[in-house]
Amino acid sequence: MKPDERLLVLIGNIPEEMLDEALHVKKIGRSRKKRVFYAGVAAACIVVLFMRFVPAGQVMAAQIREHVERLLEELFPPKGIPLTFEGMEENIPHEVYGELPKEAEEFSRETEEVSGKSADKAGFAIYVDMDSYETAEEEDCYIIRGKRIVYTKQDAIRDNAMLLADLPEEEREQKIREIVEKTQEFYDNFPIGEIRITQIQELSVEDAAGEMKEEMSEHYADVSDIMVSELPKGLYLRADEGTAWDCEVKEVYIVDNGFGGVFVITASYIVEATEGTGVRFHSMIETFRVLEPSDPIQILTSEAQ
Repeated sequence: MKPDERLLVLIGNIPEEMLDEALHVKKIGRSRKKRVFYAGVAAACIVVLFMRFVPAGQVMAAQIREHVERLLEELFPPKGIPLTFEGMEENIPHEVYGELPKEAEEFSRETEEVSGKSADKAGFAIYVDMDSYETAEEEDCYIIRGKRIVYTKQDAIRDNAMLLADLPEEEREQKIREIVEKTQEFYDNFPIGEIRITQIQELSVEDAAGEMKEEMSEHYADVSDIMVSELPKGLYLRADEGTAWDCEVKEVYIVDNGFGGVFVITASYIVEATEGTGVRFHSMIETFRVLEPSDPIQILTSEAQ
C-alpha cells in the first residue's frame, strides 16, 4: 500500500464531523491560485486532525513530517530571490521551511493548565537557500545554519597550481595533504553563523524587546535602540562585540504570533561576514510569515504579499 493510501485509511478513523469541519473552507474567490491555496489549507487541517485522533500517527512521525513539508511547499512554492554581492545581482533559489500551527487541544498534558487563545501555537514559514544552508530543530528552536564546507584534494590542486607545479611527485602529494588538512581545519573552526527561531507564549512584543535589550546589554559592547522592523513586521535590535573581523554580530527580530506571544528570530554571524552571510540572512528573514490556526486567509495573504 502506498504512503498516501495508508494515510487515507488512517484518516478513516477520524470523527466524520471533524473532517467536515476541516474540509469546509469558505469560497472567497474564483481564481485558480486561491483554490490551490485553500485546498492546501484543508489538507493541512486533515493532517492536524490525523495527528490528534489516530494513535498510529505516533509511529509515523517521519511520514507525517514529510506530508507537512509537502503542504508547506504547496502553500509556498520554491522561488528565486535576487541578492546583490559586490555589485552583482544573483537570483538564488529558495525553498520553504517551517511548521504548521497547532491548537491548544494538541498540546501535551503539561500545558493543560494554560487555557484560552494564548494556548494556541502559531506556525511559521520562511524561505531558505537550501543549497548553502541546512535546517535543524532543538527543543522547540528551529535553526538555519551554513552547511559544512569540505575542502578536497581537487580544491587544493586548483588553488595552489603554481606552488605545486615544480615539486617532485612524493613531495607534491605530501604538500597537497598538508594544504587540505590545514584548510579544512580553518573551515571547521570558522564561525558559519546561524538563524534561530523560537516562540514564546504570553509575552508582548514590547516586553520581549525590552527583556532582549537588557540581556544583550550585559554581553555586547554596543547595543542599538529598539527599532521598528517592516519585514518581518515587528521590533528589531542589533548588537556587536566590536569592529574586528571576528567579532560577533547579533540581530534580533521580534514578531507578534497573534496569540499573545511572540516569535524571536535571532541571526548571528561575524563582522567579516556582514556582506555575505549577513545579506543572505536578511533576505531569508524578510520572507518570514506567521501562520495562525484555523486561518486560511492569513496564509493566503502572507504568500500574496
